[in-house]
Amino acid sequence: TLTPFFRASPYIIGFITAQLWHEKCRLCPNLGLSKLPSILLSLFSIILLSFISMGTGGSEKRPCLLWESPHTSDCGSGWSVDELAVYNSFVRPAWAFGLSIISLLSFNGQLMSLGASSVLTWNGWDPFGKLSFSMYLLHPLIINIWVLGGASKFRYSHVNFFYAFAGIVTLTFFAALAVGILVEWPMSKITRNFEERLWSSSSTSPL
Repeated sequence: TLTPFFRASPYIIGFITAQLWHEKCRLCPNLGLSKLPSILLSLFSIILLSFISMGTGGSEKRPCLLWESPHTSDCGSGWSVDELAVYNSFVRPAWAFGLSIISLLSFNGQLMSLGASSVLTWNGWDPFGKLSFSMYLLHPLIINIWVLGGASKFRYSHVNFFYAFAGIVTLTFFAALAVGILVEWPMSKITRNFEERLWSSSSTSPL
């Protein structure tokens, strides 16, 4: 398993991206890129994410089970220890960096590549986007309740996997909806009102 040190980088980059967008909207809402830089950044981010997903060549074989070794079984990536170290160190920051570019360009209406803007900025994603973070936090709890509460061994099949996936996603969605209605959205409104009052009072106060 990976230590929290490796897992922290996407969250840190996400927090920085959100703060950059927040400050941009507050201080210079009309700031934007010209057409050529926005096209180049759009292509760069999509190529980067595509390369990380499909171009590394490390997923051609199946993952090794706990008792298997890539030296004696036909499993694993086949990479050396140094290659695995570099991959595990940089793949998550690179993925988060690509997503941050796509997010900032989409927020600003400047994502221009292969129709990605119309897909990512579709209004139908809004309800799911507002629940995505809560679903991310809650889904391990739902999975643990299902797995640890089972009375028999888990035997994989495509049908069982499909039904388990659908059930977990559905339960996680409704749990996140309840958390959003009862906790997240009221607190978000309170903090937003507090921040607006704080900035309005600081802007009107004499120097």
